[in-house]
Amino acid sequence: MSTEQSKPYQEKSQLAQIREQLVESGLATVLKYTALAIFLVWTLFPVYWLVTASLKTRESLLAFPPHWVPTQLAFANYIDLFVSRPAFVQFIFNSVIITMVTTVIATLVGAFASYGFVTFEFPYNLDFHLPFYILSTRFMPPIVTIIPLFIIYRNIGLVNSIHALILTYVMFNIPFAVWMMKGFFEEIPDSIVESAMIDGHTHAGAFLKIVLPLVKPGLIASAIFTMIITWNELLFAIILTHDERAMTIPVGLASFITKYSVQWVHMSVAATIALVPVLVFSFVARDQLIRGFSMGAVEK
Repeated sequence: MSTEQSKPYQEKSQLAQIREQLVESGLATVLKYTALAIFLVWTLFPVYWLVTASLKTRESLLAFPPHWVPTQLAFANYIDLFVSRPAFVQFIFNSVIITMVTTVIATLVGAFASYGFVTFEFPYNLDFHLPFYILSTRFMPPIVTIIPLFIIYRNIGLVNSIHALILTYVMFNIPFAVWMMKGFFEEIPDSIVESAMIDGHTHAGAFLKIVLPLVKPGLIASAIFTMIITWNELLFAIILTHDERAMTIPVGLASFITKYSVQWVHMSVAATIALVPVLVFSFVARDQLIRGFSMGAVEK
């Protein structure tokens, strides 16, 4: 072996020795936990600042230098939000209804569609191409569809209603659900479905009673992402609604920004309230979510 050819092996050997020295000295562990701590602070600091800002007075929130730790907790800010903006209760109710209905419909339709693509054979190899075509509807910027959707909804009388938002969110979340669930159904062996068919189940029965419980982690993972996307969506909500009876939390948050001022305290309180359901649901379903990610990451 020539000298030039042996250089890469020498460099690898030196790197291995350095790695072993770092592990033996404990420095590698220190560096690992230091990097994790920096990432944790970088990730959680905005949440900490949001929550503490909701508990500060306006003077304390706008003070310079900033008060990193509130000197006095103003829990009255939460009461004041609902007193000064009673419509915010309606915003929360609308967001909950829209998110729940959209998540259930999009996840179930996505599961049925992806199961069909995996199980059945389509002519012209469409079972391979159709999932990509469905997903490609998400490639375009959502704002491109705003004007056509607004005209359609106006003509059929759905503008300024939660029905328009539910219909829109379902249409835009189904492609994501199909793409995400397809990988989970591909992990199910064909023999399981065949055994169910031999036992007398129809395709629908095999799907509902046998296959669907097996991909429960994938359903939950898809549902969580659909829920987060729907809960945080602003563009369609702010265009398709102009009455407080149909507005959602993101639109309510945007309304705190006026021409002459920004209501920072109320915005922080409202954003903190909006953050709670997503955090609670993700925490409760964390085990299923992790299993879903692991299941979808396995290659056949």
